[in-house]
Amino acid sequence: MVRNFLNRRTANDLGSATVEMVLLAPVLVLLMAFVVFLGRAGGATEQVRHAADQAARAASIVARPKMQSVAQLVAAADLANNGFNCASTSVGVQVSNALAASSVTVTVSCRLNQQGTSLVGAIARTITASSTEVIDQYRAG
Repeated sequence: MVRNFLNRRTANDLGSATVEMVLLAPVLVLLMAFVVFLGRAGGATEQVRHAADQAARAASIVARPKMQSVAQLVAAADLANNGFNCASTSVGVQVSNALAASSVTVTVSCRLNQQGTSLVGAIARTITASSTEVIDQYRAG
């Protein structure tokens, strides 16, 4: 009696693994695409922060007329050296003059590269980071 029940049960379950895999495969593909998107977003955030820090430091040690160009060059070089997950970037430099010390603020914006993540349906995301450094009055001239 028990043996007939087990044989009947396995005969009814033939092909159920195939059906489960067919139903789960699209979900697993979407999940993997979402993980790729999150990884790129996290990596791009760190890259943009680091590029802003490096650009602000470089701009703080050059003369004021050269700050914009140096910040752009350093930010672009830093993003390129670290794997560059951005589709496009922009760099802004603002100098503030206070009574005690002057500072330079560099803002780096990056539009996240969405290549390979179209299945997730994510919209274009722009990541922005700023960094401020005190202008070195002895080096900046």
